[in-house]
Amino acid sequence: MSVFETYAALKKDKFPALLVIFGEEESLVQELKDQFLNDVHFDPTDLSQSFFDLNQADAALAIEELETLPFFSDSKLVIFENCYNLTTDKKIVFDEKQMNRLESFIDAPNPFIQLVMILHGKMDSRLKIVKKLKKKATLLEATKLKRFELINVMSQLFPDLSTPVLNLIVEKSNEQFSMIKQNIALLKTYSAQRTVTVEDVEKVVPKSLQDNIFLLTELVIRGKIEEVRNLVHDLTLQGEDVIKLTAILTNAYRLYYQTKIMQKKGWSESKQTQILKINPYRVKLANQLVKHSPASYFSNALLELIALDHQIKQSVADKFYLFDVTLIKLTLKKH
Repeated sequence: MSVFETYAALKKDKFPALLVIFGEEESLVQELKDQFLNDVHFDPTDLSQSFFDLNQADAALAIEELETLPFFSDSKLVIFENCYNLTTDKKIVFDEKQMNRLESFIDAPNPFIQLVMILHGKMDSRLKIVKKLKKKATLLEATKLKRFELINVMSQLFPDLSTPVLNLIVEKSNEQFSMIKQNIALLKTYSAQRTVTVEDVEKVVPKSLQDNIFLLTELVIRGKIEEVRNLVHDLTLQGEDVIKLTAILTNAYRLYYQTKIMQKKGWSESKQTQILKINPYRVKLANQLVKHSPASYFSNALLELIALDHQIKQSVADKFYLFDVTLIKLTLKKH
């Protein structure tokens, strides 16, 4: 169960009196925070709701608010954001006395006060107060979502987007939550009021690293060595390391070899997708790429790339030189 499914269950049953949202996946923490504030209809002018960003707010006032009974309603909500004392971050926002008062509240929560803490980072499990929170509070930890979890979350946030469109957006966004949302916002602006299509995604969303690797292998197979070199140069300028490129290229050629074997057996793309357990879009591209090349080319290329990885790690020669030589070999072997 993803953190968003857990959140949805909490929302349905009524949010607990003591809730902690935390984690190292910053974009997910921010999304959970935004959803919570929206779901409780947070209004800064509402005297029954208080929000303290402890990066800026008066810590003494925050603790005092936590200890003060509600005056204008039967209950009140107090939100603390960036309580660094509870995380592995070295920064301190509450002094020792204030931390003792916070701990006292956790030991004996006021039934009329709901406390929600939003922490951008990992909680420090060594601390006594954190151990108490783990026992007494409901914890929502923002951890990296798996691909199917990303699809599920995005389909709930954007029900108007079709599954093929979402699959492609996730693929082209390198499965990064914040990038997916940015690209969806871009597509919504581009498409205005009409339905977003796969063609829109192809046209509008910037090329991902996987897209560039596909283009790189396509250029190699077509024998366009100068264009291959230019693309590698652009990727390294963008901060991509040769070792990382080698690893991704090796995985790509492994996929192409597997696809070619299944293609020769006459298997459909849908069956290949079930076997490979990857995005149908990648299977489609792989089938297009391997169609006119023998399986022996991809098996030999795979061996070359495995050898390259070993040579780079053994520092046989300059890694850029080794990478360049291997790409030339792959180009020559194809022709």
